[in-house]
Amino acid sequence: MLDPEISARDAYSLLSTRSAAVGALDHDGLTRRRFLQMIGWGVGGGAILGGLPDDWRQAFAAGPLGANEGVLVIIGMYGGNDGLNTVVPYTNGKYRDYRANIALPTSQLHVLNNEFGLHPNLGYLKSLYDTQQLAIVHGVGYPNPDLSHFNSMATWMSGRVGSAPTSGWIGRWLDGIGTNADLYTAGSIGYSLPLHLQGQTKRGTAVPDDGFGFGGDTRASDMRMYEHIKAYSSASAGRGQWHDALAVASRGQIDLAQRVAPIFTPEITSDYLVKSLTVAARLINADLGFRVLDTSLDNFDHHSDQPNEHSSRMQQLNDGIQAFFATLSPQFASRVTVMTFSEFGRTPWSNDSQGTDHGTSAPHFVIGGNVKGGFYGQNPSLLASDGSSLDRWERMSHTVDFRSLYATMIDGVLGGGSSTVLGGNFEKIDLFRTAGAPTGAFPAPIPAPNPGGSIPAGPANFVGLTPTRLLDTREGPGLPIGPSGTQTLQVAGAGGVPSGAVAAVLNVTAVGSTVASYLTVWPADVEKPTTSSLNTLGHDVVPNLVISKLSSTGQVKVFNFGGDTHCVVDVVGYFANGAGSGLTSVSPARILDTRSGIGAAAAPVGQSASIDLQVTGAGGVAADADSVVMNVTVTEPSESGFVTVWPTGAAMPTASNLNFVPGQSVPNLVIAKLGTGGKVSLFNSTGSTHLIADVLGFFRAGSGAHLVALSPSRLLDTRTDGGTANPVNQTALKLGVLNRGGVPAAGVSAVVLNVTATESSTSGFVTVYPTGAPMPVASNLNTVAGQTRANLVIAKVGNDGSVALFNSSGTVHLIADVVAYFTT
Repeated sequence: MLDPEISARDAYSLLSTRSAAVGALDHDGLTRRRFLQMIGWGVGGGAILGGLPDDWRQAFAAGPLGANEGVLVIIGMYGGNDGLNTVVPYTNGKYRDYRANIALPTSQLHVLNNEFGLHPNLGYLKSLYDTQQLAIVHGVGYPNPDLSHFNSMATWMSGRVGSAPTSGWIGRWLDGIGTNADLYTAGSIGYSLPLHLQGQTKRGTAVPDDGFGFGGDTRASDMRMYEHIKAYSSASAGRGQWHDALAVASRGQIDLAQRVAPIFTPEITSDYLVKSLTVAARLINADLGFRVLDTSLDNFDHHSDQPNEHSSRMQQLNDGIQAFFATLSPQFASRVTVMTFSEFGRTPWSNDSQGTDHGTSAPHFVIGGNVKGGFYGQNPSLLASDGSSLDRWERMSHTVDFRSLYATMIDGVLGGGSSTVLGGNFEKIDLFRTAGAPTGAFPAPIPAPNPGGSIPAGPANFVGLTPTRLLDTREGPGLPIGPSGTQTLQVAGAGGVPSGAVAAVLNVTAVGSTVASYLTVWPADVEKPTTSSLNTLGHDVVPNLVISKLSSTGQVKVFNFGGDTHCVVDVVGYFANGAGSGLTSVSPARILDTRSGIGAAAAPVGQSASIDLQVTGAGGVAADADSVVMNVTVTEPSESGFVTVWPTGAAMPTASNLNFVPGQSVPNLVIAKLGTGGKVSLFNSTGSTHLIADVLGFFRAGSGAHLVALSPSRLLDTRTDGGTANPVNQTALKLGVLNRGGVPAAGVSAVVLNVTATESSTSGFVTVYPTGAPMPVASNLNTVAGQTRANLVIAKVGNDGSVALFNSSGTVHLIADVVAYFTT
């Protein structure tokens, strides 16, 4: 009798057969048992003691994929993967009620929408989701589920429910295609052939992840021996079926070993799943005709210490899939589909040992260039049928029959026959794009997180753009970013930003946050930094300019700390290597103040009115400048509204630079492309308001400093460290910026800082300027008693490698995060 507590690893072993193609013959000889396995299971199918099929001798001649043939790659997650901590229902309160000791913090998740987020270690899968090439099928399971590893694994492998398995679902598909199935049609990466690749008359081939021994050597003496052995199978020797069976099986191993030997060069030394999926991708690239390749990862049976163990499995899964698509040739991008499966999920309740028990349903991934990304099926409820909480040992019911997933793969990837293979008709899932419309390009591999803060992007020049809106979460589905939620934004390729851009200049606005919160913007391929980009009091509209390095795929992430908030992002320019303009920093100088008549009439700007501001020739800006850096401040507004800055002579964009409420003084850094006559235009939407502009620098072609973007890093926080650990009064605070946070010790003309003022005792302003220079008559941000305000600052560095921060009145704590620097 089979032990009901059999482990997942032992269950897999019992449901697999060691294949002839993995060393049936070696230099130590051939055992009778190995010989029986060899001719019983064959090396690709067909060789049985009842006689050799006439066409089997020719079955070793691999051919390329047919024009319309797809490839299915299967990843088995054996032991029962915990679906709730893989695709996390982070906004469902029951998730945390049931799993107090293993629930994942929302702030660590890769948030997908306002309900679900991916495990923190599935960063590459998040990039696949963002490019709509990852489908998540909720609640996959089967009727009357069995909680035994062996029984449930057998059910999934066989593709049949309620009967003793004698064959597997891929094996029966091989049976169905008959003589079209050969040595190279289906393979499992490893030393054994699992049940799902075993049919009644056809079998898959096992391909060891570290290459073949016998048959794969290239020494001259070995090659002569192989040729003599292969010659035995060229025709019947007249010595009986055992002799012929051995000869054909031996030839099969040698042909296979020699054909795939290049697959294992260069040697792969990574973890098992990375190694096996890399081999799988190389096999596909070799175009030998493989239609199905099977891989596996075990040790998902986490009855204790799940946070550590499951985290390790998720990292292995993420790294393996990333390695696969990094290796896969682009010519197969739209033809390959990856599917995961696991014999069961886990219980919704955790136990006292930080683990879970065997469950009955889980989400599964389907990935590919022809996959329509998104969510499919219904997520199982975390409530009982009467609406009450689930009992401690209750399990979630499945909502999608696993045979529907299999039928979708058989008919959608492998060409049909699901009803015969599965013994019935099962509803297909609409997972695939219209023929000829795959995306075809997979995200670039995400490098290992770089928590140190510096991601050198190389010196880059600036190209100004007419502001263009890239994101407005109020549109479309209208979903805000939730608490500890993250929104990934594709910047490169949008709004005039080319794919080669290394950094973008973005005006980011938080709209209508339900609570006081902050947003952080950072490159999408590194860990979230412990910094902020803007702060909101809640129920307000707060903008801030952000200069952010772009990820390798041209993306940034936006994180919201608390509550729900809408987010608007407008791009105003980008930095790229090569053509563009360099920055010339100037000491801050006021070029516009409508209160006193500087740069415009001494009168507030009225509703729906605009003014043109002469920039070139003012405040040290050169006549041939093409863009300007200035701090624009709204003061004394009569109503709530916004201000837009854009190049004079161009059409006014549907974007904004500042948002304000009555009586408020609000600054924001603006980098604006110059228009006709070296001017910019400033538009006021509502009521009347005074406008102030202080120039900080300008860009022009052929001269000036180049930008090097960094991952945000904190240089100063007077509340705790980095400064005096005391609030700043009317004595300017000196902040050293060189050789810190990724800024080099020399060769720096200016730094880009996000400066935040908090816990101010009174209203006032903060000015940032180079040490050793006179304090200018200008401001960088305005403070309000008890409020937290932030603004981006491009500050020229003093001769001693420092900048000074001056607070006009009362006391205030100051925070400074460096996001980039400019070379000398």
